Amino acid sequence: MTIADSNVQILVVGGGALGSMFGWRLQVSGCSVSFVCRSNYEVVSQSGFRIESTRFGNNQFIPNSLYRNCKDAFDKQTFDYVLICTKSLPNLSNPADMLLGCEIDSRTVFVLMQNGINIERYFYSEFPQNRFISAIAYIDTKQVESGVIVHGEAGSLTFGIYTPNEIKDDGSFPSPICQTLETHLIAGGFSAKISENIQRDRWLKLVWNSTLNPISVLAGGLNSKEIFKDPELVNFITEVMMETISIGEAVVGGPLSSIPREDIPKSLLDPIRIRKNPVYPSMLVDFTFKRPMEHQVILKNALDYAADFNVNAPMLKTIYHLIVSNERKYL
Repeated sequence: MTIADSNVQILVVGGGALGSMFGWRLQVSGCSVSFVCRSNYEVVSQSGFRIESTRFGNNQFIPNSLYRNCKDAFDKQTFDYVLICTKSLPNLSNPADMLLGCEIDSRTVFVLMQNGINIERYFYSEFPQNRFISAIAYIDTKQVESGVIVHGEAGSLTFGIYTPNEIKDDGSFPSPICQTLETHLIAGGFSAKISENIQRDRWLKLVWNSTLNPISVLAGGLNSKEIFKDPELVNFITEVMMETISIGEAVVGGPLSSIPREDIPKSLLDPIRIRKNPVYPSMLVDFTFKRPMEHQVILKNALDYAADFNVNAPMLKTIYHLIVSNERKYL
């Protein structure tokens, strides 16, 4: 099977809020969408996902196939795209371990939709023969109970080819494998953007993730509406954002955006401020349900780069240590 086939075969690994929403819209676009689910396998196998979406309305989404683990999926099918929608928690285990023992066709394209920086290396080291798309999701969604997904209005994916530093990308832009994904995302009602510099865009997203995510927890469990009621807290978020911007600029060797660096925080905060419904950052959701938080890829990896490039980030470092300390209370 190749990407050129009309019936694109997709496997979504991770049946949480992120994976279920993108899997659903890709199925709407005409793709055959299978899932690997863990904690919600029994519920999804019986009745699918129940989705309550402000943008798309209330629906039931039934995957084309459902598996308990990746090996079962790859033993039964060959996939064009594998969407990795699990949490990236390398401080606990290698994120690629779930694919160990799987026989994966070299034509299969991995789409890494996880938060954070430097998340691709774990998968690339295990499957260097495959191609990788690094993707950044902008979506307000959460799983409120097993198999029940609440979605607001946002839904977009920015993505591009992952190219390790030592390997030059000899393909044309945009890559056909990116164009196929873009076509189906748009047909499914989501926005899609193919990036020429996906690592720069990852750093730009990290400006948001490294601040609103942990601060929503440390400030006492605040959603976006509650955060914006406190001007001093918003000013603090802006100051921490500037630290992340400085690290990102040092790493990518240039600006993170076409707008002036001092305007980046406002450009990220204003769209959230005007949303009708509050945003619950993923760290806040994980903290609420006493699950591991993605502090390694969102905070620690950035701080490691800060040390490598001699960028001072005292506020970000403090936030990292405080969020880890809070997590230790329940893990």
